[in-house]
Amino acid sequence: MGDHERGERKHNFCSVPAKPKCGDCPGSKDYIEVCKPPDWFGHTFLRMVKAKKGAFSFEKKYEAHHIVCVAPVTSQLTSNSAIEGVIAQTRWCINNGGNMIAMPLWGHTVKWYCEITASGGVINDGATEPPFANIPQHDWDHNIKEGYTWEVLEDCKKLAKQVEQAGHKIKGENLQAALDRLSTKFKGLLDTRGGRSGGTHEAWRKGQDDPESDWCHPFSMASTARISRKGFPVRNFDENVAKWVQRIAEAIAIG
Repeated sequence: MGDHERGERKHNFCSVPAKPKCGDCPGSKDYIEVCKPPDWFGHTFLRMVKAKKGAFSFEKKYEAHHIVCVAPVTSQLTSNSAIEGVIAQTRWCINNGGNMIAMPLWGHTVKWYCEITASGGVINDGATEPPFANIPQHDWDHNIKEGYTWEVLEDCKKLAKQVEQAGHKIKGENLQAALDRLSTKFKGLLDTRGGRSGGTHEAWRKGQDDPESDWCHPFSMASTARISRKGFPVRNFDENVAKWVQRIAEAIAIG
């Protein structure tokens, strides 16, 4: 399986985001390749990394998101000794195509809607709808208190309890099917959330006209009640946008 920082593997049940993929993985691609977006793979932003040997930049293409996330699956299922017998019967990989989706980062959106050079940036009023429209940002409310990951965690807890209570009545294929249903459920939630406020493109325009509006809703991965709101002044970048513009500008400068 190799050495990885996240996830765990028990028998044929794997919650490791492996790249390269595990040698006996039934999938033909690793988790990054399996969700490669055909329409916006070429829209990247320069991400700067500050290292001991000096800063460097790289083209950030997209974020490969595990719909049913690594941490909840690992903590509640893979590492759960109370249901180890069922886990041993279950052939399921967290990197399967049905559990993966390509998501933009806030940097992709800023790069699309702003004209950025090494000296800074301005909003491009003529920007069209991006090819990744209506997909929430992977770095917006993923891991906040009672955010997206928490929601997945709660469902994984319920599933683990159901498996434990069922005892020998539940088989590996039942757990596999239940996890596939969770993937479908949360993919549906992300689709719905990305469509709030008319979708991300309409919401961006709305934010330019009315910074107090609900423009930020479709960009968040969280439920509406848990969205981290951000202001969006019309001509002056809000702090969050300004920081991203500066990051990209600095990356361009050293790139």
